[in-house]
Amino acid sequence: MKNNISKKAKLIGMLIAMAVSSFNSVEACANELEDKEVVMGDTKIDKKTYVKALEDINIYDSVECNNVIGTLEENKDLPFNCLWDEGFYEVKYNDSIGFVECNKCNLISKYNFVNMVEFMNDCTMYVEDNNGVTSVVNVEKQAVGGLVKTVGSWSLVYMDDTLGYVKSDNLRTLSDSFVVVDESDLMLYLYQDCNLILEAPVITGRKNHETDQGDFKVYDKKTGYKMHGVDQDTGKPYEAYVDYCVMYNKEHQEYIHDASWRSEADFENRFELPNIRSHGCVNAKKRTAQTVYNVLDKGDDAIVRP
Repeated sequence: MKNNISKKAKLIGMLIAMAVSSFNSVEACANELEDKEVVMGDTKIDKKTYVKALEDINIYDSVECNNVIGTLEENKDLPFNCLWDEGFYEVKYNDSIGFVECNKCNLISKYNFVNMVEFMNDCTMYVEDNNGVTSVVNVEKQAVGGLVKTVGSWSLVYMDDTLGYVKSDNLRTLSDSFVVVDESDLMLYLYQDCNLILEAPVITGRKNHETDQGDFKVYDKKTGYKMHGVDQDTGKPYEAYVDYCVMYNKEHQEYIHDASWRSEADFENRFELPNIRSHGCVNAKKRTAQTVYNVLDKGDDAIVRP
């Protein structure tokens, strides 16, 4: 997905834990994410990062898990401080700090948008700096941004840490929750209530089994489902059991689903290993597929981009 708000959000997927040697207590954060503030005239956009629980989880006083100091309830969130190499997020909790396990949470970005929009045409965004000087930014068709406000026939949109005005007839409103699969970086971006709540690696269709690209709507979703198909290369039928699947392409029976037969290395090396690509569905890690299943409903937008 080119020139859209999730490009900056890729910092989340690029967090690399720094080694911390010989310590017995909490002394330093391994990595931090930068919150941002963008101002245009009297309009201010804040981007802040939060930790959102996938289930009820404990909040500890240290990464050693010696004492439980609270509970972060499912779908609730706390402000994010940094990532620890032991697999913990440091969060702000009761005017102090706490620690929660990474594998039980998502990092989400919060913005104060009216709704999310997609650019339907290549168009021009007009950006004004602090001195009142206006510059022009070219925006590509299919970019995604956040609508801040509408003024007459113009819309103020936030995209790539930039606030600018575009003609409103270039935009279409997306559903409150939607998903974007970007084949250029083999990543999935999940939005809920105008916030990017998840980005994760995915594996899409291989040669002769290409994943269809375009704009779709969620048609159905299932749990504990046995999928059937025919390999076009060999002509042999196949079947696979999945825990979570969301159908977005009814015509060609394409789903976003978990793939227990795939290893962590498959997702990490998805560009270098074309033979591991799918039969056309979007393969995701189980946690990713579960989150997509829980967030999206029938009729929500599902977008697959080149």
